[in-house]
Amino acid sequence: MRGFETWVARVLLLNSALTLGVSLGLLGTPQEADALPILFGVGLFGFLAAVLSLRRWKSGLWGGMLYYAVQLVSYFPHDGGWQYSIKAGVSIGVVMRFSHATLVLNMVALTLLAATAAVLAWRMRAVPAG
Repeated sequence: MRGFETWVARVLLLNSALTLGVSLGLLGTPQEADALPILFGVGLFGFLAAVLSLRRWKSGLWGGMLYYAVQLVSYFPHDGGWQYSIKAGVSIGVVMRFSHATLVLNMVALTLLAATAAVLAWRMRAVPAG
């Protein structure tokens, strides 16, 4: 399980580095100016969580779960009102259209959130040596 924990931390590091690259304009399409500080903040938070996870701190796993949780759902109203969407790193979504809005469930974020939660649950149950 320790190898899987390292893999989860490395994926978080890669995902958050991609987010930082997009927020700094180095990767992908240009983002809206008002979304850049939020995207940069999420990317930086994920990067710090990844570093803590690689050092095997439980707080890094909690941070990774929060990083993926904010990306889990996107909401786009059809009337042009307030929308919510944080797409950081890789995103593959299931699109659900309703009469008043479109909801997108990010399946990559859901899978990585579940993997991070599994590692955290394993770490919480693990008995410290000594």
